[in-house]
Amino acid sequence: MDMTDYTQQINAINPYLSLLIFAILMLSMLALYFLPSIIAIMRQHPQKWLLIGLNVFAGWTGFFWIGLLIWALWPKEKLVAFQDGQGWGPYQAHDRTQSFGGSFSDRPTETLEQLAQMKDRGALTEAEFAKAKERLINRL
Repeated sequence: MDMTDYTQQINAINPYLSLLIFAILMLSMLALYFLPSIIAIMRQHPQKWLLIGLNVFAGWTGFFWIGLLIWALWPKEKLVAFQDGQGWGPYQAHDRTQSFGGSFSDRPTETLEQLAQMKDRGALTEAEFAKAKERLINRL
């Protein structure tokens, strides 16, 4: 096998190899671009659709992409609706009874017991417990 045969074989394979390398690089870059969206979907982020939309339309800016990546990795918080008309707010709560605006039972003694249990479990600090107790007393 002389040098011209070897060169012809390399030139025959080269376009396909170049196309394969190009396709792998483009798919890798596309996956990197949508990394915040992929993370948000996998973690079932509460605002994943907003995050995906921002990633599609504004992810090409470097700083914004970094912000989206941080937002996607941020600890998840559930949105809890207040019953007393104050709107929506993020709380790390499992249900409405753990937020101050949630609906406790109609009996104040049960509600106070629930607040004390939450304070004992560490879900409420002393200041939060005092504030919730004050709001409960003001409702009476």
